[in-house]
Amino acid sequence: MTSIDHIEKLDALDKLSVVTYRTGITLFGITLIVFSLAIADDIGFILIKNDYLMELALALFAVSSAMSAANLHVYDKKVRLIITWSAWIGLVLLITVDSEILAWLPIGFLCACFSGIALKESFCFKVIGLKAIPFLLCISILMLAIEVWLIAIICLFLSGIIFIFLAIQKWKMPLHFDIGNKANYQI
Repeated sequence: MTSIDHIEKLDALDKLSVVTYRTGITLFGITLIVFSLAIADDIGFILIKNDYLMELALALFAVSSAMSAANLHVYDKKVRLIITWSAWIGLVLLITVDSEILAWLPIGFLCACFSGIALKESFCFKVIGLKAIPFLLCISILMLAIEVWLIAIICLFLSGIIFIFLAIQKWKMPLHFDIGNKANYQI
């Protein structure tokens, strides 16, 4: 966790990294809402009648996860490894798993990545519900696996709202807060 008294000098790549990370978080919040709407549309709970909404949601999952995982700023390399590799495994599974029955599996890995991000960010922000994200996403993946759609939709939608509130808070703070003190990173 960074000290607010320390102001790290950021180069162009540092700034790009922080902006990409924050964009990934923002996009993930939107993705969860789009995904919940896509599921609701697929089961006939709401009538959007968009044949491409699910494909859009899956593409957004991939893009948001890659953006945030590739630009994660965590001092401890073990924690960083767990969070980022869950995203990479999820992305590989998203590309290779061609079964609607197992569609929850890659989404589960991507949600594990963002559960770690939510816990990391909960040390810095007092966003209501942020510490509940791992629980909400875990429940949503379990409900997707056993096809209890309504609970999955509710948990995904709530998680999306929480991530959007987190994104708003992230965009309000200076870029150097995300990186902290570069000397503290384990390589």
